[in-house]
Amino acid sequence: MGMFGFISRSLNKTVEAIKVVAPKKKLYFTKDELEDILLEADVEYDLVEIIIEQTYQEKITRDILRSKLLATLAHTTYTEPEYEAPFVELIVGVNGAGKTTTISKLARRYKEDGKKVILGAGDTFRAAAIEQLTLWAKRLDIPIVSSKQGHDSSAVAYDTIDSAKSKGYDHVIIDTAGRLHTQTNLANELKKINRICGKCHEGAPHRTLLIIDGTQGNSAIAQAKAFNDMIGVDGIIITKLDGTAKGGSVFSIAYALELPILYVGTGEQPEDLVPFDKYEFVDGILDALYVEEESKKEQEKVQEEPLKEETQEEKTEELEQPQQRVENIEEVTQEPHEKQEEQPQEEIKEVTPEETEETEETEETEETEEIVEEETQETEQEEMQPSLQEQLLEKFLEDERLLLLKKLSDTKCLVNYANTPVDTNIEFKDGAWSYC
Repeated sequence: MGMFGFISRSLNKTVEAIKVVAPKKKLYFTKDELEDILLEADVEYDLVEIIIEQTYQEKITRDILRSKLLATLAHTTYTEPEYEAPFVELIVGVNGAGKTTTISKLARRYKEDGKKVILGAGDTFRAAAIEQLTLWAKRLDIPIVSSKQGHDSSAVAYDTIDSAKSKGYDHVIIDTAGRLHTQTNLANELKKINRICGKCHEGAPHRTLLIIDGTQGNSAIAQAKAFNDMIGVDGIIITKLDGTAKGGSVFSIAYALELPILYVGTGEQPEDLVPFDKYEFVDGILDALYVEEESKKEQEKVQEEPLKEETQEEKTEELEQPQQRVENIEEVTQEPHEKQEEQPQEEIKEVTPEETEETEETEETEETEEIVEEETQETEQEEMQPSLQEQLLEKFLEDERLLLLKKLSDTKCLVNYANTPVDTNIEFKDGAWSYC
């Protein structure tokens, strides 16, 4: 199973707590909703206020919240120091945080990577701690250096490092006592172990890891600060994350301490320790809040369909309106044209019978023929005039009327429009056409 499977599984209870205030996934949340969600996930109140104040959008989408949460984990990147083997790690933390189990998990990871590992049972204040670590060492087939309860823990640390150097081990993991962090004796003891490790091997301990119980929530911040003040902490391992609804405290711890989170414990088995990936951790929480990308796209399509229909209807109306205007113009121009065409036809019909009746009289026939020829010539002139008008109207439509009107503004045109004399001067003035 990939890391993302472990993270999503370990966040189950945190997700359930979030669903109390955000039962349905959304595309975005308001600031008030986001504040309730973060507080329910046990993010420290001061950090919640910082996130809200630095968010200027009213609708907080997944991308916006993701950038804010990742910013709180900006110090989670760890760079391993240069060292000469063996690599010495000092494990600190309060009793009950899961130090012994975490040591066994780390030893297993190193062994699977092909490294030689040795353990040091430095918590000499508790007999149970020595026995428990010895049991894990046997199960994993890893050597361990230990002593009786009450012996000097710094001596155990020295013997473990010395044995590793002589036998060519790659990793040394030393357990320490974990009584209440407010006790002065504990602080002095840790400082002594730290000094002895440095005397036995240059640069040791190369890394000091603090084990934090994930179920403690934001109260673990005070513990972490105390240990960091005592001897300095290089990284954090958060345990029992699968058994708590306070996964949001990870953001508070990382932001307050500015320390990298190296591993996350997701169970009790030796394999239940995974490297912490801030991107996958954040996405594991956001997946419980926001709809997936596919669902988001479907919702956007549903919202766009009515808009497309309205836009299509508007385009259809716009296309119909010019057609209606063209039809109206054609009707207006055709009416006088038709009237003018009808008159000569009627007159021709009246002349034709007179010609048939008066065929006997030659003089009358010649006069009638002259009359018919004159009327025919007038009719042809009248028919030519409307056709010119139609051509102009077509140009009006093709050039969207304005371009043509500007070109005609300084010229005379022969137009017979609405019984207007043929030879007429058209002038474009004050945004309209008029006859001079």
